[in-house]
Amino acid sequence: MRPQILHAAALAALTTFALPAAQAAQPLLPAAAGDQVPTRLVSLPAPTGMIERKPVSFSWALDPNLSLSQPAPYLSTSREYWLTVDGSELNRGVSLAMSSPGALVRISPARDARALRSSDFTVSTQGRRVAVDRAADAEALRRAGMDASAGTQVLRLGAGSNAGPTILRAQHASGRYVVHVFEPNSDQLLYARPDRDHALAGQPMRVMIGSTANGHRGNLRSSALLVAPDGSSQKVTVRNVAGGGQEAVFNLPSQARQGGGLWELQVFSDISGIPRDIRTAFSVAQPTARFIGSFALDASRLRVSLPVQAASPGRYEARGTLYASAPDGSLRPVSEAHAAAWMNAGNGSLVLQFERAHVPAGYGAPFELRQLELNDQGRMAPIESHARAARF
Repeated sequence: MRPQILHAAALAALTTFALPAAQAAQPLLPAAAGDQVPTRLVSLPAPTGMIERKPVSFSWALDPNLSLSQPAPYLSTSREYWLTVDGSELNRGVSLAMSSPGALVRISPARDARALRSSDFTVSTQGRRVAVDRAADAEALRRAGMDASAGTQVLRLGAGSNAGPTILRAQHASGRYVVHVFEPNSDQLLYARPDRDHALAGQPMRVMIGSTANGHRGNLRSSALLVAPDGSSQKVTVRNVAGGGQEAVFNLPSQARQGGGLWELQVFSDISGIPRDIRTAFSVAQPTARFIGSFALDASRLRVSLPVQAASPGRYEARGTLYASAPDGSLRPVSEAHAAAWMNAGNGSLVLQFERAHVPAGYGAPFELRQLELNDQGRMAPIESHARAARF
């Protein structure tokens, strides 16, 4: 069904903070684990660029027979690791830990390092020569759509490769090189998942880290770096978790710069003697505004007014899902509403106008407002979220 755009009079009311006396203010439900709620606000300059200033609001009906769910943060997995070596090490031979045959080894020269050819490399294990099934240089990699610096070589190990230490040698190596080992056939797997895919500057965050080896939980040792979009980094403590696995729990810097890309937690692990590296990515936003913590309801029109405190000028958006009681008493999603408006620093409000026509016959009170979000549109930042926000 196409969104129903509200008429101009309703749009003009979006930025009005004063509420009719009939709409008694009620508190939002207490924040639950997993909700994102600013505990402080920051004042930033108004965002630049062409940003719409006119208020807008719309809603559409949902099929109550379909269940809604929030996607879990992305689970990263790794069968690979990186190391940096110098030319003299490559000339003597670098030991690479392997857990399975058929590994791919990528060698990329750093700036001013000598470019190498595939014929410069030899690979051996336990004194036996390991065949290279196939080699690809930077030009071949680019033709395949990969980003590769000049002088890069990728070797696919073939006959003779196996688990255990593997020696990589290169004639004529000079300078620094990055060696990337990827084992597509390995059962030594490292995985990591953040507890959320976006967070607020200055707030705590948790990343779960785990591994499997031969189908069982691996013996895991890890360290980690929190890396900002500008490349700066800081060490993060990794601790063991009761029952197995590890976690990194850390506070994001309160002065994190708005925008500029994603933050990463880079994890460097050892699984029963096999190195594995992994990274997770998430966005970090500055808390420029927040819901004041209450709402006012016009029950006859299913109109929910949400007071907002803005510390920074910008365009803010509220969105939420209305759940209604089904004939069997269960709560089912029936309507989605969004509203956005420009706000100067100070107090304002956003109004979610759900449509009575979206409530199917036989459905009704009690209602719940779920998946309530406040977004800073001009800075493209999610700044507040509540899984369950109100019941009426």
